[in-house]
Order: sequence, then structure tokens, then C-alpha cells
Amino acid sequence: MNEGKRPPMHDDTRDSRRKTWTSRPVPPDAPAVAASGRGLRYGDGIFVTLGIAHGLLLDAARQLDRLRSAADALGFRPPPPFGDANEAPWVLAAVLESLRAAEATDGTARLQWSAVGGPRGFGRGEVDTEAIVDLGPAPAPRAPAVVVLESHEAPLPALPRWKTCSALAAVLCEGEARALGADTGIRTLDGILLEAGSANLFWLRDGRLFTPGADLPLYAGSVRERTIECATDAGLPVEEGAWDADELRDIDALLLTNAARGIELAVSVDGRALPEPPELALALAEAVAARREADSIAFGGADATA
Repeated sequence: MNEGKRPPMHDDTRDSRRKTWTSRPVPPDAPAVAASGRGLRYGDGIFVTLGIAHGLLLDAARQLDRLRSAADALGFRPPPPFGDANEAPWVLAAVLESLRAAEATDGTARLQWSAVGGPRGFGRGEVDTEAIVDLGPAPAPRAPAVVVLESHEAPLPALPRWKTCSALAAVLCEGEARALGADTGIRTLDGILLEAGSANLFWLRDGRLFTPGADLPLYAGSVRERTIECATDAGLPVEEGAWDADELRDIDALLLTNAARGIELAVSVDGRALPEPPELALALAEAVAARREADSIAFGGADATA
């Protein structure tokens, strides 16, 4: 087991009540986030969300690799505690261990890298960042009601292939879905299915698994990758492509995937009740959960008590 290095845990960078940690020291009685920071002013930041289950930090290496790829593409220098790609998952686990209550074994973690320097205005080059880590409770299990939204009802994110801090598109998508009496909404572009507000989309029909293609303007998340991997390993055919909302009629199951919730099985689409999920869907959900746990690290890392 890679023991990693414990990051500096300054008293003035940690707020145990809010379960938030930042890599930049904050003077006593000062705001936790600088009002002049680009992350606050422009949403100039990126993030990933991770699940915590049974004391395990799920998909840590995979999610940190995703964050680093986004940083490379968008011009962010990784903050010093996360500078070493091999050590970064262990650094995150140790930070989370410093925040958690002793009895907490399930939850969610959010790691954000936000621009802290650079000129006023939109123009900038490569920029330094601060890390902000939030530890939250695990979401309650649910069987969501889903509604398909038209393009004008749920605008696309500015950079759909990256998880940026400019999240208003997701806020509007979920707000519109709830106004229509659903739990979450599916974003579309010119009638083509894309993704839910914070999840990728799959459906089962006649022993085949379908999902909108990763070449569409959507965020192809880590649990989406896991789902395709597990389905392929089980001999379940997977088809990626561009489909309109009519494809969701007469399906056997609708699956939503994201890092915090894993796989959720929807109870309805556009008010149409879905049948009880078939064993195939349940088995796939179990396989994905097992693979995520197998590729995890102990919450807190090997040196959490050092």
C-alpha cells in the first residue's frame, strides 16, 4: 500500500463545523474565500465529486486523474498539496480524515481547484490555484422520477466536458425538473438526449444497454465508465449514440450514474411509470458498486493517524 504524505493540517485552514478545508491559510475571523479570487468572481475553477462507502474513498485515483486532465486543458497549476499525481489521492484521503466525525463511514467529498491569482478581467494565462475540500453526508437512497427537458428549458454548460465551477446550467436544469414535479431532468440538444442535471444516462431494452455517446456535449463521468466496463465484462451489449426522447418509451429500466450516488434506477419518465427493474439492471448496479470498492483506498489513507 502506498503510504503517501500527510498534507500540512493548519488550524487556520480547517473548519470542522462546516467540514471544509482549504490549502491556503486563512487569518482568524477572515472570510474562508477571498472576495478577490477568480474562483468566486468568474467561476474560474474545476472540481470532482467522490463517493465514500463503508470507510472507502471510491475511485480516488481515477477522479484525481480527471481533475488533473481538466487542469491541464484549462490552464490551472495543481495546488502544492496535490502536485504529485501519485500522492494526490492519499493527500485527499488524509484531508478528509481530518474533517470527518469518528463514526462517519459513508458520505461524499468534493475537491475543487480554484484560481486565486491572475489579472482582473477574463484574460489570463496559466494560473495558480487553491484546493478546497468539502466533506458531506451520503445522499439518501431514492428511485427518481425523471423528466425530459427541451433545449430551451435546460441550457448546456459552457464547457460540458469538464466539471467547472460555473454550474448555473445544472442549477437551472434541476430547478426546471422540480417545477415540473420530477426529481431530476434530462438535458437535450435539438431533441437529442444528453444527460441528467448531475448524472449520466443509460437505459435497458431487450437485453441491451444504451447511453448517449461521449462525443456529444456532455460530461462522461467516472461511474459511466465503470458501468460500460462492467456491462462489457458481463457480455451485455452496450450501444453509444445519438437518440431522441422517443427511445425512452417501452424500456425495461432507466439508470442514472454519478459519483455520489452510484447507479440509481428511475421510477418514471415523463410521468410514465417504469416496470420493476429487471435482475439484469440490479446485477449491473451491484457489479459497478463492487468494482468501485475494489479500486478504492481506506478513508483517511494509510498514515491518517500519523
